[in-house]
Amino acid sequence: MRSSRRAGLACGVLALLGLPGPACAQTKPFGHKSGYVAGFTPTNLSSDDASAIYAKWKREYLKSDCGGGTYRVEFQSPAGSTVSEGMGYGMLLTVYFADRAEFDGLWAFVHRNLNSNGLMGWKVTCAGFDQPVGGGGSATDGDADIAMALVAAVDQWGEAYRQPALEYLKAMREHDYTTCRPSGRVMATNGDWDKGCRASNSSYWTPAYDRVFDEFTHDGFWAQAANDALALSLANRNTSTGLVANAVNQDGATADGQGHVDYNGCRVPWRAVLDYLWYGTARAKDVADKITDWADSSGPVNMFDGYNTDGTPRAGSHWNGSDCFNGGYATAAMAKSQDRVDRLTKYFMSLPVDNYYETSLRALYALMLSGHFWKPGQAASALPVPR
Repeated sequence: MRSSRRAGLACGVLALLGLPGPACAQTKPFGHKSGYVAGFTPTNLSSDDASAIYAKWKREYLKSDCGGGTYRVEFQSPAGSTVSEGMGYGMLLTVYFADRAEFDGLWAFVHRNLNSNGLMGWKVTCAGFDQPVGGGGSATDGDADIAMALVAAVDQWGEAYRQPALEYLKAMREHDYTTCRPSGRVMATNGDWDKGCRASNSSYWTPAYDRVFDEFTHDGFWAQAANDALALSLANRNTSTGLVANAVNQDGATADGQGHVDYNGCRVPWRAVLDYLWYGTARAKDVADKITDWADSSGPVNMFDGYNTDGTPRAGSHWNGSDCFNGGYATAAMAKSQDRVDRLTKYFMSLPVDNYYETSLRALYALMLSGHFWKPGQAASALPVPR
């Protein structure tokens, strides 16, 4: 056991440094299904479908134009820019599709753009932080996806990724999360420049990730973050639609007048349902089911790309072809029934993709729907945390 660990560590270190070494096979090639502990996978979305969507994402948005063996995800606004959110998406996709060279190149680009708090600047170019828009500050959603990808990489490729994952999680705990007073709740902030308790972005809440981070670090802080995120979702959601407001304070009240769901909040169902798929968490199923009860009763073809939490469309939000929204409902339906997930997935798969954001989320939604978004932990939490 010790010699195999040592070989895996050497293999990973050599690869990260770009040095020749022994071949390092992934332990979970794409197609591996460790299975979800709960929920339903659609019968009308295959592994080949997920692979084709991922291949399109790679062709259109994965770039190697910054040199040094790095990869970045093209943001498009403007051309040549990259955001940490996209890097998180890219690292998740490449670790689950077992593309190690691309994963390592993305991580190298993140590492090149760490700020003084050890977190990636939220908006960068090949030249560094986009300073006019405060690009050196972090964004918690991107950081959470980056950290989860690093943890999954321990399972996928070995020990070389353990310390980077631990260091990134430590920086996140110190700078992206806070314990609120007087509620005592642990909340994700909007980034290392924010305090979070007054107005936290609900799409930055990742209860399933937090439980994995708890197992990986043996730090109960993360378990509390998971439980508090679900408690706040249930406290805030609309009693008719189940929709959670874009911004929520530590007491569960809508904040900053953001009682709506936009292209941030469309990710809430996807983030929540994963806690049910991986852990069977009943409150996560409750969050997902209430939203898809409403979406299904309205009919997917009638679902728009922005809502007030009472279910009325936001002004100007009348596009019914959004992968972000419709794919989110399809993933959430995995908690409900085979019939519902099949119907919502059928509509989701019929949609044309549009841009960086839609295509990235389409690939991640398809990864989850196809049953391949396995829970990290077999190797990741098997060892004690180094002291």
